[in-house]
Amino acid sequence: MRRSPLFSTFQALGATFTTVADWEVPLHFGDPQVEYWAVRQQAGLADLSHRGLVRVTGSDRQRFLHAMVTNDIAGLRPGEGCYAAFLTNKGKMIADFVVYATPEAYLLDLEPQLVEPFCQAIEAFVIADDVVFEDVSAQWGLLSLQGPQAAACLEQAAGAALPALPPYGHELWHLGSHTVRLIRRSHTGEEGYQLLLPMATLGEVWEALWAHRQVCGLRPVGLHALEVLRIEAGLPLAGRELTPDTLPLEANLLAAISFTKGCYVGQEVIARVTSRGHVNRQLVGLLLARGPLPPSGAKVVSPQREVGWVTSAAYSPALQQPVALAYVRREVSAPGQPLAVVVDGESVPATVAELPLYRGTRQEHPLEKR
Repeated sequence: MRRSPLFSTFQALGATFTTVADWEVPLHFGDPQVEYWAVRQQAGLADLSHRGLVRVTGSDRQRFLHAMVTNDIAGLRPGEGCYAAFLTNKGKMIADFVVYATPEAYLLDLEPQLVEPFCQAIEAFVIADDVVFEDVSAQWGLLSLQGPQAAACLEQAAGAALPALPPYGHELWHLGSHTVRLIRRSHTGEEGYQLLLPMATLGEVWEALWAHRQVCGLRPVGLHALEVLRIEAGLPLAGRELTPDTLPLEANLLAAISFTKGCYVGQEVIARVTSRGHVNRQLVGLLLARGPLPPSGAKVVSPQREVGWVTSAAYSPALQQPVALAYVRREVSAPGQPLAVVVDGESVPATVAELPLYRGTRQEHPLEKR
């Protein structure tokens, strides 16, 4: 079992732990709702160092990666980033990730369980290309600040104004005596930033931020609150909404796809579906009339006919009701459509809702095109 260098810090803060991809990580710090509202109203600080990081180098890295993945890599300049996916030749998901361009490499941030299958699958296409995929996850830590006061907290800790970054934009930045890669990225529906830094300096940078917790209302945040925020934001997750059977268009991953760049692995399938005009099923939000929460895989019916299944569910403190993400047939996917979810043999009324289910202080959705 792997642990972050911050494990003892989290113990002192009263964390309850869970396991993610062989990492022991905080589930919550006593009250997940307090952590949730910290992100919604002030700022939350989370350690995401269990995530995967793949470094792509070699003189052919731009040409090769551009020809493999769904988004426009050739158009990225150093300091820019984009959301992308790598597909099978049948257009199904292998991995989704964010690509960050630096002068000497691309950095791919993805779920930890996707690193090995992604690297194995994409390296099979390397023949005479000068390109190397290296798993550098163990060398780098990742801190996330999310919430309306995230920027203020960073500025307090650094004693300097934040640079103006577009979504997924990034640059090297000084926080005290430490140099970090500052990334503008939301995974909660609120304004958000991430700090990529050497694992060895994780504790010192955490403390530099934590010292200003009273000024900006900063609280530590565990996976429980982050999961609720993710579901409300309508963001699909590998292993839940994104599986080897998923077409990216089914999961609303339009921001991950360039429709003008030309060929990539699986592009013919995406083009064919796009020209046809629709997919047969769509990821939607559901507002449930009452609890208990449906488990992943729970049937969605209309009224007695099965039309889909639940992928993720949570109780929404902001909406004060259970909510879920689910795949349903296209003909019942419009917002306002009445459906039902089967929970413990009982049909619970549900209504299809537009994603995101709750829009925070950000003016745009984290996966909207720009």
